[in-house]
Amino acid sequence: MALHERMLNVLGAFDADHPTRSLSEIARATGIPVATTHRILSELVKWGALERDGKRYVVGLRLFEIGVLSPHAYRYRDRILPFLEELYAATREKIVLAVLHGDEAVMVEQLIGPRGPQLGAGLGERLPLHAGSAGHVMLAFGPPELLEGVLAEPRIRFTDRTPIDETELRTAVRDVRRTSISIAEGHIVSTTASISAPVFAADGAFFGAVSLVAEAGRDLRLLAPAVLRTAKQISAALVRDEPPPSRPLRRVNRPRRAAG
Repeated sequence: MALHERMLNVLGAFDADHPTRSLSEIARATGIPVATTHRILSELVKWGALERDGKRYVVGLRLFEIGVLSPHAYRYRDRILPFLEELYAATREKIVLAVLHGDEAVMVEQLIGPRGPQLGAGLGERLPLHAGSAGHVMLAFGPPELLEGVLAEPRIRFTDRTPIDETELRTAVRDVRRTSISIAEGHIVSTTASISAPVFAADGAFFGAVSLVAEAGRDLRLLAPAVLRTAKQISAALVRDEPPPSRPLRRVNRPRRAAG
């Protein structure tokens, strides 16, 4: 295995479930000898990709600085965030933006209050496509092969309400294509429900989904017009001809986790 592949494997050992790791944990997770892992970690710390936290390692600030340059997230924050903030102010519910990256949905923005339901995914985490309203929007408006790919793979049942049946999924996707709204309750976390609408970029290309997450049991159909309006406002903002702003907005909330 080439050195750059080993370095990427070391970085890949960190995720939402393992935000910090020791030398031995990284070596065990990657299968790289401890001595080699130590040398790689030293280089990554020197460059700023990782930082030392006592005897453990954490992701470094330099990776964050690079990550915010992603065109799927912070490049368009000045255009997107005001509309998400308006939806949050009007509803006081959790507001999420997820984008389609390849065949996965990635959470790139959250606005959440100090209290709320148990949440199932966080900023930068990947969402399942077969469960949750955002995932169903991805399947409905993403590439045609996306749905078939999901149906061809085993589907995880997160709760007793997670849709894993092929007929059920096809029906849900068909309904989302017809209404441009997806509502899911208890798909990933039994105590939450969400409603999502599609966002489109230039030339009508599918960009992602804006979602509102609330406690299970709330009638989210009443919020469909507001969510649709926000999605359309963001879509209109993304097709402007002028180049996107180079300076990201200051985050007004410090959210930790959200999903539906």
